[in-house]
Amino acid sequence: MSAAGRRTFGSYASELTEPLPDVIRGIDTTALDCIQVNAAVLADALHGAGSHLELGSRPGFTARTVAPGRLPTVEQRPAEQLERMAGPLGLALDVGQPVAEGAELLDQLPEDGSPLYVVGDAYRMPWLPYHGHQHMEHSVLLRATDGGAHVEAIDAYDNETPYGRAEPVVCSYDRSQAAALFDGAPAVPVPVHPRTPGVQAPTRVLERNAEDAATLLSDEAPERYAAAFRDHADQQEACTALLLETWLLNRSRRLHAAWVSHRAPGSAHASAAAEQAAAWSDLAGQCYLAARRVRRGRPVPPQIHHTLARLLRADAELAVRAVHPEPGGTMPADPTRIRRTVTATVADVLGVTPEAISAIDDLSRLDGFASFQMVETVERLEDAYGVEFAPGDLEPAVLRSVDGLVDLVVRASTGAGVVHS
Repeated sequence: MSAAGRRTFGSYASELTEPLPDVIRGIDTTALDCIQVNAAVLADALHGAGSHLELGSRPGFTARTVAPGRLPTVEQRPAEQLERMAGPLGLALDVGQPVAEGAELLDQLPEDGSPLYVVGDAYRMPWLPYHGHQHMEHSVLLRATDGGAHVEAIDAYDNETPYGRAEPVVCSYDRSQAAALFDGAPAVPVPVHPRTPGVQAPTRVLERNAEDAATLLSDEAPERYAAAFRDHADQQEACTALLLETWLLNRSRRLHAAWVSHRAPGSAHASAAAEQAAAWSDLAGQCYLAARRVRRGRPVPPQIHHTLARLLRADAELAVRAVHPEPGGTMPADPTRIRRTVTATVADVLGVTPEAISAIDDLSRLDGFASFQMVETVERLEDAYGVEFAPGDLEPAVLRSVDGLVDLVVRASTGAGVVHS
């Protein structure tokens, strides 16, 4: 593809909803890795706040072994991540050929200021604490400014590293300075083009998660994975690797909890996913301490491997329960839980606090409440509970009241009809 062709394909600045630094402030960047995070920024900028959360819809567990005798890893190669991210994020990601000359890379920047997504070497990126310390693949958004005389580097990565903290930044360089950053270290340009996000209904996603989880629960994969680190001959190497593994698993589980909360706010599953994500955060902290202790010649805390396998099984059990609640459970027809979900859903749709929703009887008195918001509320509740409301039950009086919406969900969940007054 010619340079001119790349510029045409990657030109979309007019479709960005707001400046990228403003978009970054609306994202929990601590729940994303260094390849996901800058693609997530583009997704929210093109498709609206929260669009990036679709990355968390399918957490799963797939460990691979890169070579015989090596430790397994859940880390995906950047090319694989880009392929998997494209659909959920609504981005066409055209992975180009690596280039080792900065000037050649900058020639691919769209002339209209549209960002170019680039995967390069963190060792060469001066805004990162990895700069001059560690080679690793890392993404950044580059955009031409001042008619091409300057280049902005936008990086939303957020992490505490052994070399200091990485925080979201916007750095500006003149063109020659920017080119020098990428001289001699191959970087992969990834022109971007917006497309319709491949978003599925939450009920279908949860069903697919449950199917995968049932397969996992029938096997000993979690135990084999944990045992590989426990039984490795070099425990310093094993603990260092396990620190990265639990870091990745922790972030993916936090992102999944955020997706569930966004799609089914206030639900029992959202609460359970948040608790599970907190447990992963605790384990990641324990593994950090373990790695430090082993470097000082101290023994590995034995519980971390047991906890690792247990949490992987708990992930799978949670995924199954989301679709097949245990007998005698309170979901989905517990009115108290349903009221919290309805209140949180309406609040999210209208962009107000749950307290504001609880304090009013007639939702139509709130600013922003209109037919579109009523429809979106109905669709979200149907998705959250896996039901379909009868058209005759969707009366304005029902949709303008939290009580009416709660009654609608309860009766649809139990198979009863709505009682019209």
